[in-house]
Amino acid sequence: MNIEQTPRAQAVMGGVRWNVRIGWFGLTFRVVTIWAALVLLGGSALPADMTRTRRMAMAVAGWGFDLVEWEVDALARKATASIQRPAAGLDVEAGAALVRAYMADAARVGELEGRIRRLRSEGGDAAQGQAELTALRVRQEDLRPAVEQVIERQVGSVLREAGFGVGPWLAPPLQFAFTDPPKTLVVSPRDEIMTVYSRMVDGAIPLGQIEQSEAAIDKLPNASAYITEIGGLGAYPTMVIDQASLPWVLSTVAHEWVHNYLTFFPLGWSYFSSQDMKTINETVANIVGDEIGARTLRRYYPELIWSEVGGRESGAQRALKLPKTLEMAEEEFIFDFGKEMRLTRLEVDRLLAQGKVGEAERYMEMRRQVFVKAGYPLRVLNQAYFAFHGSYGTSAASSSPIGPKLEELHSRVEDIAQLHGQMQDIGQFLRLVRWFTSVDDLDDALARWAIDSPSLTAP
Repeated sequence: MNIEQTPRAQAVMGGVRWNVRIGWFGLTFRVVTIWAALVLLGGSALPADMTRTRRMAMAVAGWGFDLVEWEVDALARKATASIQRPAAGLDVEAGAALVRAYMADAARVGELEGRIRRLRSEGGDAAQGQAELTALRVRQEDLRPAVEQVIERQVGSVLREAGFGVGPWLAPPLQFAFTDPPKTLVVSPRDEIMTVYSRMVDGAIPLGQIEQSEAAIDKLPNASAYITEIGGLGAYPTMVIDQASLPWVLSTVAHEWVHNYLTFFPLGWSYFSSQDMKTINETVANIVGDEIGARTLRRYYPELIWSEVGGRESGAQRALKLPKTLEMAEEEFIFDFGKEMRLTRLEVDRLLAQGKVGEAERYMEMRRQVFVKAGYPLRVLNQAYFAFHGSYGTSAASSSPIGPKLEELHSRVEDIAQLHGQMQDIGQFLRLVRWFTSVDDLDDALARWAIDSPSLTAP
């Protein structure tokens, strides 16, 4: 029967509601309609998720970061520098000297910015410091293109030796820019450590707004928020901060290049497929970046190699982007940051697995105060903190077995390379893992790459 032909049937456009004559047809129609409504009601989770995501985005409204705009500007500056070639006339020693001077000025900029903030907060006169800061920033702006080209040349030469050259060129070309990278907003559930939402935020967002935004998201059901600084970003050109130690800068430049390299292979394609694949990507970039950075340092800046007593920056500190100072190095003899953070993560995992969310959060706050007292100024220690920093498998904030497995695989590749008298162990490692699309691939590689492996050829 045609519904529109019955006197009582009315189709109301918009709400699409029908008045149907009672009878077998009407009963059947209503049953089907109710069933369809219940089915569609189950799909209402999507609008709810969209509303939740929108509220998270609104928490940082007005502080978004326009990556496209940054890319256009950075590429234009790189194109200009490639034509002008400001570092072309610098030999190895002159280039290294220029980099040392630039990094010293960058450190001074950081000191002055901190001093000016303190003076202004106390109502003091910051005019003299501001004048020096302005002069330094002008000089940094003038030197930056040449310094970037020198570092690109240095790190690129080490990468080519590791087997990533195509003739005299590096593939892909190494391009980075010193900049103030954006911050990152990370949201995790409270009852489980995992990233469910992330967003780039303008690096100029003030601390008060950061805390306000985090608090707004924390009020949402089952949400834990953390806005953090990052040391670099794998855009193209990649972003790297300059207010850090030179060893850290060299490693980070190499780290971000690895991300660019992996975009051409299955491992990079799988970055967003799961938390495990993100962890594999970031851990591989850490391992390769640290090794390439250390080799670059030994070749061009041997006087800056950390002594046996001071030690190199740990993987945890690199991942957590904490500056290494002499006082912190001395403190490590008393307080082992990596060990304590690892124990903290394991205990939080245990409490959350038992459903003790409130107890886990009280424990994290107690431990945060312990870290602060020991000289590690952690502003936040919550589920979102671990979701972000735990994605680096070599970080103490991670409880994933992926990091140790990848380090073991790297060690095996290195041992076998030495047995064969080859020096491209880090290149061989990267060429091996670039095909991974799952954790099973990592386990299979560990099984294959035993010390008695007859060949260094990656399957």
